[in-house]
Amino acid sequence: MTSNRDIVNAYYEALARLDVDAFEALHHPDVVYNVSGNTIISGRYDSFAALTTVLPVIFEALDFEHFQFAKNWKIMTEGLDGITAIMEAEGIARNGKRYDQRYAHIFSFRDGKIASVHEFFDTHLANDSLEFSGKASCQTDGKFTL
Repeated sequence: MTSNRDIVNAYYEALARLDVDAFEALHHPDVVYNVSGNTIISGRYDSFAALTTVLPVIFEALDFEHFQFAKNWKIMTEGLDGITAIMEAEGIARNGKRYDQRYAHIFSFRDGKIASVHEFFDTHLANDSLEFSGKASCQTDGKFTL
């Protein structure tokens, strides 16, 4: 049986490789993502399919020859209710701006899969470096919820 710790490590490993199929396989079909802040991607997504609508917005803004998600990560706490971890991403956006970002993730699990993720990051940096300001907001399933 795969532990929740193994699932989180596989999550970050898939992000580091940009392996969307492996990343998706870790999620429960009705996973809920809550993305913090005031960006065009902020809000609640009630399925992995809904979340995938924002991936192109993020991916088209980054220069993946000079950028890496999950360059480093660390599981900070682990308990019966879930795992809290931090991740560092580093590199250049397509516009030439640095996008050295830190993310905090709070994971919950169900049936050996990720059931929910609360994501926190420097939204000012994202708006500036990824040039999110002035673009239309992505379709979400609602506002960020605790």
